[in-house]
Amino acid sequence: MLEGNMENIKYFKRVHVGLVILFSFLSLGIYLGYWFLSRKKSINDLKGEKVVPFKWWVVFTTILTISFVYKFVGPIFLTPYGMAIFDSIDVILSCYLLGLLYYSVFRLAELFEETYNEKIFQGWLLVLFHVWYVQYKINRLGDFEIEESRFTSQLAK
Repeated sequence: MLEGNMENIKYFKRVHVGLVILFSFLSLGIYLGYWFLSRKKSINDLKGEKVVPFKWWVVFTTILTISFVYKFVGPIFLTPYGMAIFDSIDVILSCYLLGLLYYSVFRLAELFEETYNEKIFQGWLLVLFHVWYVQYKINRLGDFEIEESRFTSQLAK
């Protein structure tokens, strides 16, 4: 049973996990940056300190957006040599983005587990499904809160 303050979880945006996966693929990863940035206030309110490096998420979301546009417009303006240079830069930045993604996801999971004093996340699932798994758990914790409030309101009657 979760012992933490259930009030904190209701401030997190609940989104169907299928939509998070779909948006991640359709936007070529831009949605992952948006996911963290749109939950900045909720994450900071949960602990009161900066756990996730949001400034880096702004930088990488901007880079991902530029890369997204470049994939469609780049061949029109660049020679094959120019494309090769931009592609190699894109690969290097993608590695840094993956590092930022996993750092942020594991810090967020650690924050939830400290808040609720319970092991909520499986490490191997965080590695494989990152933000999608965190969103799934947020939805589940929100469902738990709703069921608990129904149960307590029935007891009050």
